[in-house]
Amino acid sequence: MSPETPAPLVKQILTGLRYRYRSLNMVHYEAAWTDSWVCCRCFHDHPTLIDAAKCGMPQPGFYVVAVERGEPRELTADEDKVVDAFRFGRFS
Repeated sequence: MSPETPAPLVKQILTGLRYRYRSLNMVHYEAAWTDSWVCCRCFHDHPTLIDAAKCGMPQPGFYVVAVERGEPRELTADEDKVVDAFRFGRFS
């Protein structure tokens, strides 16, 4: 790979590797929601954003959190776009 390789291509390659080889992935996703002012999570180890979003669909106002090295974190803007596209039917 040359130094001129565009960043999006590298990002696509890494995403593909993380999807295919779980041991490379330090991130999983969980559905989350609020119930009576209590933050709840499904605690399932979803490998993809879409899997976590499907898990959260029965809960009104669900959202998805990333869990990286055991610590929950907010989704990045790109991750959030994927969940929103799925939630609002713009996912292809």
